[in-house]
Amino acid sequence: MDGSRMLSGNSDLTAPQERHGDIRVLFDLSIIPHAVGGVSRYLLSVAEALLGVADSLEIDFHTLDVPAAHPGVPGPEMNSLLLDTPFYLKIPFFRRLPIRKRWEERSRSRRLREISGGNSIFHHSGVQPEYPRGSVSVITVHDLSALENPQWHKNETVAFAEKEARLIEGGSSVMTNSEWTRRRVMDYFALPSERVFSAGGAACSIFSPGTPSCEVMKDLGLEPGGFLLHVGNFVPRKNIPFLLDVYRRSREKGVEIPLVLVGAGGWGEVAVDEGAGVRVLKSIPDNALVELYRGARALLYPSIFEGLGLPALEAFACGTPVISSNATALADTVGKDGIQLYPDDHQAWVEEIIALEEPQRVDELRIMSSAAVRKDWNDIARGICGFYRRISGS
Repeated sequence: MDGSRMLSGNSDLTAPQERHGDIRVLFDLSIIPHAVGGVSRYLLSVAEALLGVADSLEIDFHTLDVPAAHPGVPGPEMNSLLLDTPFYLKIPFFRRLPIRKRWEERSRSRRLREISGGNSIFHHSGVQPEYPRGSVSVITVHDLSALENPQWHKNETVAFAEKEARLIEGGSSVMTNSEWTRRRVMDYFALPSERVFSAGGAACSIFSPGTPSCEVMKDLGLEPGGFLLHVGNFVPRKNIPFLLDVYRRSREKGVEIPLVLVGAGGWGEVAVDEGAGVRVLKSIPDNALVELYRGARALLYPSIFEGLGLPALEAFACGTPVISSNATALADTVGKDGIQLYPDDHQAWVEEIIALEEPQRVDELRIMSSAAVRKDWNDIARGICGFYRRISGS
């Protein structure tokens, strides 16, 4: 998804919060302006839920980034910890120079020293590679793909992942978005179980069952129940060339239903040509995405590496059938509530797509999807608060 989709909120996250707690948590949301896809959605959902259940915790949300570089970013009562960007650093030529990075790093370090007093816990979002001295450090790990498969990522992303790895090796605790990622982190870093906590994940509350909006369907030129859907960035690990190939083979066998690809580009973006039944929607608002889930005959998700698989959870929340790969975290996220196939089994995927031509098969899959257990974000937030208390010794 594009950044605008991921950053839009549906609750008043900027409302003043009265919090008087015995533990202070500095929660860094710096990654939100940089990230696309489920990472931004996940962190904003965590922040929103924490505001409602913090109780004895005092949680301050901050961005340790240059605010002028990312105007209009909504979020939970975010405090800017850096000064405005000098005008000359906004000039494209200067933005490419090393001086910009050095200036940002010096500013981060200075601000971290200023705010470090009294912090019990510093919770990284994935951008800031250091933390205030004397604070307990927590890092959110969404997946280890940048470390295990660096060829899928920009050099900068890999460099940040390596810095985070050094923090973990130096004693930082870890919060993950799934039990699969928790197990992977423990194995990769040889960590004891008490150092790594799986918060889990859920779809945002706006994703719910319902009849798709006729107006939205008409605007997009789609028929309810008359299209297949894929949601995700057009990056190598999403396995989009494979999806396009099995869809093409299905059309050769008589399938006419269109395939709609929703998502934004990224490093190593896969080129997708519209035509032969394929539609590409690179930027849509949340309300339209909800209607797409509700109107889709099924979500097709052949990704080869996921730390959670948020689109599958969003589809389940809308009662939409899910056909996914059985790779990495998707084996747990989808489980028995959807159809799982190997991400390189062309024949199996073609057969499942053809089977979606039968109304009875679609009804069976909708029943499976609707039975999926939906986690509550408040419960997730309470678990995170318990983790904070445990690692702080309270």
